[in-house]
Amino acid sequence: MEANAPPERPKNLCQVADYLLSPQSGVKKRDGVFNESRVTYFRGKGAVNSLLKPEFRQTAVGKELGELTREQAGELLGSMIPHQFFLKVERPSDPDVPKNVLQLVQYQSFSEDAVFVWRYEGSQLRSHLMAGGLLLIVLAGVMFPLWPVPLRLGVWYLSVGVLILLGLFFAMAIVRLILFCITYVILKPGIWIFPNLFEDVGFVDSFIPLWGWHEPEEPKEKQAAVKKAGSEKVIAGEEAQEEVHTQVVTDETAEKISKRRPMVEDVVEDDS
Repeated sequence: MEANAPPERPKNLCQVADYLLSPQSGVKKRDGVFNESRVTYFRGKGAVNSLLKPEFRQTAVGKELGELTREQAGELLGSMIPHQFFLKVERPSDPDVPKNVLQLVQYQSFSEDAVFVWRYEGSQLRSHLMAGGLLLIVLAGVMFPLWPVPLRLGVWYLSVGVLILLGLFFAMAIVRLILFCITYVILKPGIWIFPNLFEDVGFVDSFIPLWGWHEPEEPKEKQAAVKKAGSEKVIAGEEAQEEVHTQVVTDETAEKISKRRPMVEDVVEDDS
């Protein structure tokens, strides 16, 4: 084993580190420079907060550890420092040095106000699989002349079909632009073929409807005025409803008062 190699990391701490690196934890990751290398660092407070979330208690290691207090979460993160999951660093005090340049702290301990740089990269299985797949694709492309003839013909037909589809798409885009320019001069505001072609919709919806009139965008001032007028109408309607409700309640109350039996308090004593 090399002298600078990290000690063997416990499995449960590796699971905690995997959780902290996942988007599920919500730990904010920032990019910095440490030892002239690009690294990712985080704040201790964010890591503690992530271990107190219900999402962590639903993981395998969270179920094993149970519900943690804030002090216990800090102790758990502190136990990960000797295994070099992350290292305590600090930002430079020199104002001339960029803030993202990090410096190692001599005394390594965990605190919520400190900054830590990741040294643990998690499982590399996915990266290895992607690298192996890319290598196989490159080798397959290089060995294309050795492919069987039917397979090479299939790839050739497929590539020609894709090129034809791309050519038809660009031709359709040019034709619809030319038609719009012509109709804009003759029949304002102009006609678009497939008006939803470049809109953020599904593939089928991009070709529905077949044509449509050009809808010019309203000025921002007009949009703001329309929005303001709509909000004023809503407020006025709510106020009118409140007035009607108040009037109805008042009429019902008056009718009940008129029909009720006279009470003792309502009898006026005769002075005689």
